[in-house]
Amino acid sequence: MPRAAAAAAATSAVLDNDDLLGEILLRLAFPTSLVRAALVCKRLLRLASAPAFLRHFRHLHPPHLLGFYVTTRTNPPRFVPMPQPPELASVIRRASFDLDTTGRGSVCYCWNGLLLVTSEWRAIYTRRVLCPLYSARYLATLPSLPETDIHDGFTYSRCEILPNGRGGDGMPYFYFAIGWCNKEEQSVLDVYVLQDDIWAIFASVITEIPRIDLLLPNSLIVSDRIYNMACVGGSNRLVSLDLSSSCLSLVNLPEEVEFKRTELSLENDYSEVHLNHVKGSQLRIWLHMVDNDDGLANWLLVNTICLHEICANYMIPTSVLEDVGDSKLLVYAAGVDSGLFFMEKDEVLYLFDIKHKTVKKVFEATREDKHLDEVTPFMMVWPPKFPGMTDEGCDPI
Repeated sequence: MPRAAAAAAATSAVLDNDDLLGEILLRLAFPTSLVRAALVCKRLLRLASAPAFLRHFRHLHPPHLLGFYVTTRTNPPRFVPMPQPPELASVIRRASFDLDTTGRGSVCYCWNGLLLVTSEWRAIYTRRVLCPLYSARYLATLPSLPETDIHDGFTYSRCEILPNGRGGDGMPYFYFAIGWCNKEEQSVLDVYVLQDDIWAIFASVITEIPRIDLLLPNSLIVSDRIYNMACVGGSNRLVSLDLSSSCLSLVNLPEEVEFKRTELSLENDYSEVHLNHVKGSQLRIWLHMVDNDDGLANWLLVNTICLHEICANYMIPTSVLEDVGDSKLLVYAAGVDSGLFFMEKDEVLYLFDIKHKTVKKVFEATREDKHLDEVTPFMMVWPPKFPGMTDEGCDPI
C-alpha cells in the first residue's frame, strides 16, 4: 500500500471511531480547548457536548480557580487573580473583574461565572448580578426585597438571596428569611422566589424550635434543599429545608466539629453537600447523605489530609495550624470539585491544593485593610457553552 494511502487509512481509523475521538478530547486539559475542538465539525461538537462525556471530562479536569475576591474591613471587594496557563490567561485578560460599587459593597455569592453583589449608599441597598467574563453583555439589578412581616409576632434576624446554581428551571433566585417568636417559642423560615421581577412566597415553615441562628454567611441549595450551619439550643447543627415539602430537618454534625474550622461546599456538579473540617493538623472531608427509605441523615468520612506535611514541604510555618489565644483559623471552600480550599490565620490567606498536596500564601491584609472579612473564590464556568448551545447574553467559553 502506498505511504499516502496507508496514512489516509490510519487517519480514517481514528476519525471514524467515536471512542478514540472521545479519548483524544479527554486529553484536552481546559474547557476552552474543548470548545475550540467542537468548532471543527458537528461530530466533534456532538461528542464534546454529550452529558456522559462532560461528566468524565469534569472528573479528570475540575474547574480552575481564576482568582478570588477579598473584602477587608476598610476596603471594598477587590479581585486577586491567580497565575494561569496560557490557555486560560486570555480569559483573565478579556474579563472585567472591577465591581464598581458605590459606598460599601460585598460579594454575596459567586456561582458558575456570575456574581451577586450588594452595595449600600446612604442606607439604600442595591443588589446586582454581574458576569465578569462578559461584563458588557450580562447585568441585572434585582428588585427591592419583600417585607418580612407575613407572620405576626416574629422578629427576623437573618435574610439573604440565594442563587439557584443548578439553573434551567425558571427559578434563578430565592430569598430566604428566618425569624423567631419569643412568646410562642417558635421559629419561622420563609422562602420567596423571583418570578417576572416580583418576589413571590414559595414556602413558609413555622417550627417549635425557640430560635435558629444561622452561622455561615451563605446558605447552599442542593437538590431542592436549603442547607446551612446553625446554632440551636446551644449546639451546632446542620439545618436542611426541603423546598418541595416545606419540611425542616436538624442534623447532628459528625464528631466534635468546631464551627470556626468548618465550611460547607458543593460537589459532583452541585448534587452533594460536603463538610470540610480542620481538626488539629488534619483536613477531614465529610459527605452528607440522606437515606431515602427513612429520611435519616448521616455522614461519611470521604477523605483525610495531613496539612502539617503539606506545610512543611512548602516552607509554610506549621503555626498556621495552631489556634492559640485570640488568633483565628478560618476555612473557606474554593469551589465545586476543585480540591482547593483557603485557610486564614492572623490576616494571612493560604491556598491549599489537596489533589497536588501544595500550599502557598496568596494574600496578606495590610495595616490599611485592618481585617480580612470575606473571601469569595471565582471559578471557571462549567459546563462550557458550545456553539449553537449558548445561553442568551453569553458567548462560548
